Amino acid sequence: MAKISYVDGFYLHHKDSKIHIDDRGYHFGDAVYEVIIFNEGIFFDYNEHIKRLLRSLKNLNITLPISCKSMKIIIKNVIKKNKVVFGSVYIQVSRGVAQRNHSYKNLILKPIIIISVTEKNNNYLNNFIGVSAITLNDNRWARPDIKTTQLLPNILAKTIADEKGAYEAIFIDQDNYITEGSSSNIWIVNYDNELITRNLDGQILSGITRNSVKNCALQNNIKLLERKFSKDELLTAKEVFLTSATSFVTPIVKIDNSSINNGLIGELSCSLRELYLKAMKTSN
Repeated sequence: MAKISYVDGFYLHHKDSKIHIDDRGYHFGDAVYEVIIFNEGIFFDYNEHIKRLLRSLKNLNITLPISCKSMKIIIKNVIKKNKVVFGSVYIQVSRGVAQRNHSYKNLILKPIIIISVTEKNNNYLNNFIGVSAITLNDNRWARPDIKTTQLLPNILAKTIADEKGAYEAIFIDQDNYITEGSSSNIWIVNYDNELITRNLDGQILSGITRNSVKNCALQNNIKLLERKFSKDELLTAKEVFLTSATSFVTPIVKIDNSSINNGLIGELSCSLRELYLKAMKTSN
């Protein structure tokens, strides 16, 4: 069956899904996006993803061109038209179409929304393995807390990781503290069994999965600290894992040339993944 997407008011086959050459998302990355996992009609953290989408739009002075109610109907329609049971929804909203100019002052623009679906393998949920990561200097723009399509530093970092056989690239700021991964939030467990992740100081994205895992930890009396932690703390941690909408909770067992937990998946990483997936079964 041909893949069908929603593009600016129309349901179109993938080959016919096109944007205007002067779309500002195409020229400048002047757009925001969200990715939402769904399984058998249940959306993972749907409301939280939409809240973040709206916050990103507000930060960039872009208006959502349709209502939230209409958007959910369209999302369900795209899923139904593609006959996908388990997969991810991609939502992108650009500022709109205009002659190429850096400034958008005085321009009358109609934001463009695109919604598409990607099917995932049935084994995706059960594919629980330890992965490796590398560390790189964080050279992204100063507002990584906004989920924009300006992802060139992330793309380059992820490609470097891929070339080195690693799953993720972990960013380090100028003070040698961990910020986040190229497409994930990073967590450590120290030898006092404290769960640590960077606080929301504007230098990381407020991950939706991060927040859900945080809630799982608090509800199960796991000691949680939100603070900066150094590269040394990362490399000497008892456990390290990452979180994201598409990776859920994924253990990291090797970073650069350092083994984490003797290359084994940690107990807390396992527990939090199970707790997260259990919570998502009732999410919507």
